[in-house]
Amino acid sequence: MISNSGHDERGRYCGGAAGDQTGKEWAVIPWYNRPWTCVIRFPSRIQGAKIAELAKEAAENNLIGYNQAKRRTFWKELAEAGYHPRSIKKRCDADCSAGVAAICKAAGYLLGDEKMKQISPDMYTGNQISVLSKAGATVLRDPKYITSDQYLIPGDILLCEGHHTAINLDFGPKAAAPAYKRGWNQDRNGWWYADTTSSYYRLCWKIINGHWYYFNDSGYIAIGWQKISGKWYYFQPDGNLEGALYHTDETGAQEIWNV
Repeated sequence: MISNSGHDERGRYCGGAAGDQTGKEWAVIPWYNRPWTCVIRFPSRIQGAKIAELAKEAAENNLIGYNQAKRRTFWKELAEAGYHPRSIKKRCDADCSAGVAAICKAAGYLLGDEKMKQISPDMYTGNQISVLSKAGATVLRDPKYITSDQYLIPGDILLCEGHHTAINLDFGPKAAAPAYKRGWNQDRNGWWYADTTSSYYRLCWKIINGHWYYFNDSGYIAIGWQKISGKWYYFQPDGNLEGALYHTDETGAQEIWNV
């Protein structure tokens, strides 16, 4: 399945009412052959998973519609809503490329990825490869990626250069299964922990090797000062025990907590 923003309520590209009037202006639909000319993929599975998550939220929120003439309004409302499309409360619009740009940019803010944060909300299908490549993505042109959904993974971005773009949401049946290295993993956004070869910790506290860690909504460890459930905590910001929780010892001094 893909998250696809294709036309307004009249089947046109401009002039429709704000928001999704039919539930089909931006919707989750089966993969189809545009035909696509390439697939753009970010290197981290966590990046892909976040892009797919946000793209599905956008398709399911009918306050978000299609209008090329007002394509920037989606990014404006998305930023004001804390980068989650499900939290948008005002009618707004994107088109296919503005929608993809805003989703990827929002993923950057949620993941703390500086390169993705720099994605221009004015990206269009003619410069999309250049813009997303600068943000760290790679371009796949092998026919197996562009002629079916068999080898796609969540967060893959489908592109028909100069015409249309959409975001893939699922693992294709022939795609490499998510094979995480069990234990600690690191990418350019931080450290995360795979408890199995197909899942990782997120939104939870865990004791690992005698130290408390908190894993955020994206799966990365918390570092430095963090407010969690209304309370402030301090985590080692760097070094061998990056992310380990501090506490106050019996003398009142701060130290990394050994459980």
